[in-house]
Amino acid sequence: MNHSHPLHQSLQAMADGFRSGNHIALGTELPDILAQIVEQTVKVANTPPEVVHNLIKKCLNAFELGDWLGLADLLEYEVATLPIEQAP
Repeated sequence: MNHSHPLHQSLQAMADGFRSGNHIALGTELPDILAQIVEQTVKVANTPPEVVHNLIKKCLNAFELGDWLGLADLLEYEVATLPIEQAP
């Protein structure tokens, strides 16, 4: 996994932000980053769509419930581990 990819850096920054209580500001950015995740993982890295959509669903559910720490963990430890580049 390439942690220097801008998308991984954005996920880490967003996870840190949710842990720091910046959920109001980050809430407006969440849909965009999740859309980028779908684009990169499904269309570029050929990850099965159901895997990605299940994680997106978990993220949205955590956001809806106001589970900021749970959402941060999902972003950092589950979403960020998805492949986002084509296998060599």
